Amino acid sequence: MDERVLVADDDFSIRRLVCTIVKREGLQADCVSDGAEAIEMLQENEYAVVLLDLMMPRVDGFAVIDYLRDHPPAEKPVVLVITAYADQQFRQVDPNIVAGVLRKPFEVADLGTLIRLCATGFDERAQRQLTYANERTLRLA
Repeated sequence: MDERVLVADDDFSIRRLVCTIVKREGLQADCVSDGAEAIEMLQENEYAVVLLDLMMPRVDGFAVIDYLRDHPPAEKPVVLVITAYADQQFRQVDPNIVAGVLRKPFEVADLGTLIRLCATGFDERAQRQLTYANERTLRLA
């Protein structure tokens, strides 16, 4: 499988954990520490999935979402926000860009399942797994 996933999070340990989960799912991970680097990577590469923190230095996750809205890639990635923000703040994300919001702390197994499903598409069984994971950890935008 050669699907690419972009992980953007300024917290080193979370970024490393999420990148490890992505690689464990058999996917290629590009990992960056802020929104400016995420935008650079989006300009250079196509991604199946973008995992995006909202609170990052220089350029935050909201600006990355704005970039994706204003510069839609040929293949639209599935964007999942991973955040510790309260509900009120993440309600501001564009539901046309963001597929869902995963609250920190998250379950490692659930994130792995979500990444795999988002990167490889959905069949009936996968949809049931995603629905179960959503009920536990993911709030759809």
